[in-house]
Amino acid sequence: MKKFPLIVVAAFLLSLGAISLGTCAATLELLTREEAALPEARSFGFSTSLRSDGPAIRVKDVEVGEGQPSFPLEVGFATRAGGAVDLATLKMECLKSTTIDLTPRIKPYATTEGVRIANVSLPPGLYRFRVAIGDVNGRMSEKDFTVKVSVKF
Repeated sequence: MKKFPLIVVAAFLLSLGAISLGTCAATLELLTREEAALPEARSFGFSTSLRSDGPAIRVKDVEVGEGQPSFPLEVGFATRAGGAVDLATLKMECLKSTTIDLTPRIKPYATTEGVRIANVSLPPGLYRFRVAIGDVNGRMSEKDFTVKVSVKF
């Protein structure tokens, strides 16, 4: 009789593991078609200096080829001057005429080492993103990057 609750608990834990594995393998639609269609943010010739005294941010511009349904997105974080990364300060935005806060969409994939999403999809286009992260000492860093998704003509 005591084995029955143990079996139920084990089955429950296995099902949770399968659900979380399925979630990680799924493709994240980073922007909807409606969001992607919004006009680009304008700089009006002014350049803004991005903060960079917090954790180092490593991210490369991405170019997605024709017919590629998804791509991996990786943003790395590294501590500076002994200040541990503070995930509560993580923010990622798509720089459109109305900035789109993507933080809730990427937060499940974030660790103190960075954001790693195996499968991201975006409608065809050129997108500018900004990621920001701080450390436990209150220092912040920001970095912009682009993703170009090609379309067949």
